[in-house]
Amino acid sequence: MIPIPVETDAMLAILNLPKEIANNGIFKEHQGLVLEMIHSLVLQEHYDRATHDDLPDEEPFLISFRFGFCFLMLHSTCEFLNLKTLGEGIVKTVGLDQSATELLTGSEIDAFKANLELRALTVLSSYLNPAGLDRLNELKPRQPRPIRVGVI
Repeated sequence: MIPIPVETDAMLAILNLPKEIANNGIFKEHQGLVLEMIHSLVLQEHYDRATHDDLPDEEPFLISFRFGFCFLMLHSTCEFLNLKTLGEGIVKTVGLDQSATELLTGSEIDAFKANLELRALTVLSSYLNPAGLDRLNELKPRQPRPIRVGVI
């Protein structure tokens, strides 16, 4: 199996998204963008192998690139998807009688996207180029540092 691009049905299964959104054209429209994003983050020889080589299903390289692609596809499309909503957005909570829904806010979507990008880059970390490694380090949460305080 060629690692990337991942077929829409397989991507939806990996991301645990509903099958009924498979016909949404957004995934096809964003496929080139996601491939270009991966191309800009990984070393050329790894990108060439991921887009051309037929690999066994259990190959760690294949799994890394498939999951990285899926995480970056959701990163690219999440703010445009209508998941379990009557309008636009992603549902955060639904009231008991289904009449009250609360959608993710813009800042929550941004945090969700950053987490997806971090997961994708972490999965692809063995194959990243210097730009990809820099981006991974930017996204990693920083360890708390001790602060010395003096009272005068």
